[in-house]
Amino acid sequence: MKLAEVVYYPVKSMRGIALETAYAGPMGLPHDRVWLLTDKAGKFITARRYPQLLLWQARPVDAGVQLTAPDGDSYIVEAGRMGQSTEVTVWDDTFPADSGCEAANRWLSEKLGVPVTIHYLGDSSRRTLAYSQTPLSFADGAPYLLTSMASLEALNQTLTQAVDMRCFRPNLVFGGGTAYAEEDWKRIRIGEVVFELFKPCTRCVMTTVDLTTGEKSPTQEPLKTLAKTRKAVFGMNMIALNSGTLRVGDTVTVLA
Repeated sequence: MKLAEVVYYPVKSMRGIALETAYAGPMGLPHDRVWLLTDKAGKFITARRYPQLLLWQARPVDAGVQLTAPDGDSYIVEAGRMGQSTEVTVWDDTFPADSGCEAANRWLSEKLGVPVTIHYLGDSSRRTLAYSQTPLSFADGAPYLLTSMASLEALNQTLTQAVDMRCFRPNLVFGGGTAYAEEDWKRIRIGEVVFELFKPCTRCVMTTVDLTTGEKSPTQEPLKTLAKTRKAVFGMNMIALNSGTLRVGDTVTVLA
């Protein structure tokens, strides 16, 4: 089994960026979900409610992050202008993050058609993953999400219309092995890094969004089939037990 893809998502719910090589540490891949959109009360906003977010592209730049809307317009949010500390809420976690760029908030709100505030995780996360007591980004509940090409192929054989792995927003994708075997793994090594698989990933309505149009599937697929056949599970949440370099093509070894 080999590592096939490495992907990070600079802004939660926006498109990912694929890498050939990446450093992996306890909090996740560099720049992965270090920016967040919230409503004015600080509650996180995702593509579950605003599926058009999945059509947006975010890329790290020296000053901060460059956002590109579906119409092609771009805006650079400067991390240096995020001078305020604001409480944000991601699921059950409420913690401080950096904010304060009102010009960016106005631009985003106009483009999205809903009032939003953008936040930056800052130099270090002030959120803790309860499972491992390690820092956590704006990710839903784990620093890493692992998925399998064999599992995707097995799922697509049950669907009328095949889906792309991008629908599941993984960080690490591996090829080879048996479909859904990853659900029984406890510990693996990829390249220089050992990971602990601690929880299956139960999927949500985001998997039904067409990544070309930003519209939800009228048939609710692939979530409808996953709910019937796999208890809506696809992929495994992981933590890294050490730090090191990952490279596409690295061997994936099951340790436990």
